[in-house]
Amino acid sequence: MDAESTSIPPTRKKIPFRQALLRRYAVRRTLRRPIPWIVYTLSAINIVAIALFILDAPLGQGAKTLPPHLIALANAVTDLGRLVWVLVMVSAVLAASVFAAARLSDGRRRFRLSYVERVAAYVAMSVLSASISVHILKYAIGRARPLVYDQYGIFSLHPFNGDFLFQSFPSAHSAHVGALFAALALLFPRLRALFIGLALWLAATRVIIGVHYPSDVIAGLALGFWFGYATAIVFSRFGLVFSLGLAGWPVPRLRHPGRIFRAPYRPGRASEAAAKDRPPETG
Repeated sequence: MDAESTSIPPTRKKIPFRQALLRRYAVRRTLRRPIPWIVYTLSAINIVAIALFILDAPLGQGAKTLPPHLIALANAVTDLGRLVWVLVMVSAVLAASVFAAARLSDGRRRFRLSYVERVAAYVAMSVLSASISVHILKYAIGRARPLVYDQYGIFSLHPFNGDFLFQSFPSAHSAHVGALFAALALLFPRLRALFIGLALWLAATRVIIGVHYPSDVIAGLALGFWFGYATAIVFSRFGLVFSLGLAGWPVPRLRHPGRIFRAPYRPGRASEAAAKDRPPETG
């Protein structure tokens, strides 16, 4: 037996994570598309302005006359938009995926854990970025809330006040909800309409319970949607979770991301189950 037949094939050298990211970024540099941030920003500003001048006064005060059971329901679900609850939900999904992957083989376990960790990082970064930005704006603008409408009206600003009553614009709950559901809509395109609807209803609870004007909620949602989209663009440029579509829109790298949580298919499993259910043969 010659030396060539007994030689061990060389092992592939593992590339450091940072170097791999830089390679992915360089490869995808030519695939970039211009981001329509100017159109998005101008559209959001116009919608917020329309809400400010037309909807804020009647709807902000009309919340007081809503049915008590509707206000109670809104109070029960509105805190789902708090940052802590959003991060708890992301952590719960991550923990559940780790538990599910523990039953798989090493290769599939590493793949699933890696993918879910990147998805969790994407969602968390989207929400945290939106949260930091919206709280800076709230503090700097200092708009009076509907709770003190009789004293200050809808145009009263108290910059850098820091009081809860003067932190109305934009809505932080709506920004968190917008970032979370924008991320989910991009991850699961088939459920996009459902996630957008849930975001709108959760954001509307802030108006129903009387702590925000409609323009506050619209501005918060627009800010959250933008951070969910922008973070997906950044991830797609490194080939993480998303890839760039033909129109420059980020699309999930997995066509059906939800299937990653399913148990792996084994060809012999169906035949084994059928054999167990088959009645015993009689001689």
